[in-house]
Amino acid sequence: MPQSDLEQHSLALQKIIKDKIEKTGSISFAQFMHMALYQPGFGYYSSGNHKFGKEGDFVTAPELGDLFAKSMASQFSQVIHTIQSPIILELGAGTGQFACDCLLELENLNNLPEKYYILEVSADLQQRQVQKIKSLPKKLSQLVEWISQPLTQQFNGVVFANEVVDALPVEVFRYHDNEFQQMRVTWNDSFKKTWGEFPENLLKQIKDKNLQLIEGYTSEFIPHLDSWLNSITQNLNQGVVIFVDYGYERNAYYHPQRSDGTLICFYQHQANFDYFSNVGIQDMTAFVDFTALAEAADSCGLEVDGFTTQAHFLMSLGIQNHLGDSQNDYKSYYQNTTEMKKLTMPNETGEKFKVMAFSKNYADELVGFSISNQLHLL
Repeated sequence: MPQSDLEQHSLALQKIIKDKIEKTGSISFAQFMHMALYQPGFGYYSSGNHKFGKEGDFVTAPELGDLFAKSMASQFSQVIHTIQSPIILELGAGTGQFACDCLLELENLNNLPEKYYILEVSADLQQRQVQKIKSLPKKLSQLVEWISQPLTQQFNGVVFANEVVDALPVEVFRYHDNEFQQMRVTWNDSFKKTWGEFPENLLKQIKDKNLQLIEGYTSEFIPHLDSWLNSITQNLNQGVVIFVDYGYERNAYYHPQRSDGTLICFYQHQANFDYFSNVGIQDMTAFVDFTALAEAADSCGLEVDGFTTQAHFLMSLGIQNHLGDSQNDYKSYYQNTTEMKKLTMPNETGEKFKVMAFSKNYADELVGFSISNQLHLL
């Protein structure tokens, strides 16, 4: 989209949000973030702008190459192999690249699911995914089905989400005069932040975390995370849920040195902290509190099976076995080695990204946690 069109797009969304604010005087930051990201036709994830890859605002693991998907397919295969009528449900499938590479690898492993569902809220992204899936052999492409709501029937299999939880709208709070205050958004020629009282149900969600914070500490949390997770997993009869995202366990998340929170924006590969600019045309994200995710899983009746770094998870799954032949195809080998470094090195995404898995009526230990399982940190 040309720059002038982007600006017009942003102005149109700003007016929609401004009109919403003028009806009530202010909205919560979570409402603002939800509209900025998901307002139909205008939100960042709901519009037709490029988001992934070099032309977009960020690059996700599946866009680097196929090593991430091949490794994950090994983990999916372990689960698919041991349960009846298995399906895969991917949340927010991006460009569809992961689904393509994953299905090709599962075919190599002779362990295809009966269905590969993609839950996608963006009509634009769904169109791109459809085009990508068409490149697969018909045997594989016909396994894929798009849904706009969580599955309503009971199912067995794998639920997978890469960089989805970080895009859920967050409430921003500050600790001031021994009280938690909620960030609100007002309008006065531009968006402005103000602080007010939390509704009782949200205040309880913060207090239940038992945080010890210094005066002025500002951070965020995902409201009603358990309700969101339950909507995704309530009909899972038997299987595994795997989330990959950047974040920390609670003690690190609300560390004294992280007193400004983790909320960040991305616009054309540049990070910024101005969430009131480029509304609707920049990504807005917060790191994940994995302790909160584990608590939500527990409240949904799921077993919390594993928590580790992306590096340890992928190494456990044998990512190094997919590098290829350095003697006969050095170019491919070099590309794969570069990709593996980006996925596993501490100074890249190897430690910043974590993997957490839950299960229901599934007793086997997951291969991905064989090198390291850091549940004790939660």
